[in-house]
Amino acid sequence: MKGEGEKIKVLFIIVQMKMGGSEHLVLDLIRNLDRTVFSPYLAWFYEQEPLKEFADLELPLFFVPKLHRFDFGTMRTLARIIRKHGIDIVNAHHFLSLVYAFYGAKMINRAKLVYTEHSEWELQAIRGKWLAVGRSIARCIDAAIGISDKVKRCLEETLKLPAEKVFSVKNGVDCTLFFRAGDQDKVRAKQSLGLDRDDLVVAMVANLKKNKNHLFLLEAFRRLSAENGTVKLLLVGQGFSGDPENSEQDIHGFVRQFGLDAQVLLMGGRSDVPELLRAADIFCLTSSREGLPISLIEAMASGLPVVGTDVEGIQDVIVPHENGFLVRLFDVEELHLALRRLAEDESMRREMGRKSEELARRCYAIEHCIDQHQHLFRRL
Repeated sequence: MKGEGEKIKVLFIIVQMKMGGSEHLVLDLIRNLDRTVFSPYLAWFYEQEPLKEFADLELPLFFVPKLHRFDFGTMRTLARIIRKHGIDIVNAHHFLSLVYAFYGAKMINRAKLVYTEHSEWELQAIRGKWLAVGRSIARCIDAAIGISDKVKRCLEETLKLPAEKVFSVKNGVDCTLFFRAGDQDKVRAKQSLGLDRDDLVVAMVANLKKNKNHLFLLEAFRRLSAENGTVKLLLVGQGFSGDPENSEQDIHGFVRQFGLDAQVLLMGGRSDVPELLRAADIFCLTSSREGLPISLIEAMASGLPVVGTDVEGIQDVIVPHENGFLVRLFDVEELHLALRRLAEDESMRREMGRKSEELARRCYAIEHCIDQHQHLFRRL
């Protein structure tokens, strides 16, 4: 038990220092934990330079490079960090982090180990010897968190975890950073990007990876722009060199090939997403798979109607014909028609945007997510 006045030390472990959904969740957790009770720490394996968002939090940061396919040195380094800093709880995000945290948390030290999984597909990809390893480790962890009810059930089934050890804690967003822009706010946001006040903006916030299917969206947008000269496409996100999933060159090539340079704004990686979303009229996410997509929830909190592919994760967030539309994966014409329907009907955009904001604040406010994590950490 912690003594009176002693803080609970929590080491969060992420795989890489790139801003995606899981990194965004950890960032929000660290920002919002009650610092009178908890002291957060952060470790990661790839991309040595910490993101500014994490560096600005002024907490202990540990780059623990994983240099080999199986790197026992990485395990030993994590074990030393846990022991040196008296870590009480290790929260490992994704299966790779769990495997490398287990040795230091449970075999060498007496820290509690919490495993957070962000998607069904990552669990379903565990096969053979790694599935056997995962099930052995799972017997020794103290708790597992799925970021949706579906991921929770998948954790129980894949790793044979007892139900009492597994919790569903939905990803949340800080709704205070997002709001439905009024007409004048929207005009100012558009003008700040060099757009006309009457331009209709479709936005997508996602790193430039093949899984996000930007080319699918671009093809549907190309058809829409041929019909409507006022539409613009705002793509926020970046590709990463060395990543086999990097689709940045394909996206640039498509834009050049079809002469869409004036219609498509490629913004790169940005930290001012709340401000950028104020310039948008419609949000779209075309991923082939998701966990619980933070960018989609942020768009909803911004009061935007949303269009997404009918796949796991996205289908859990969009309520068809209430706050947006679900379309079949790679059905370009269906996506084109959904975007056109919203583009042509301002009253529908407003009503679906109002419903989006209501759903985001009721179901995905960061306060619920933080409270559930803090309650679990305290109980452990």
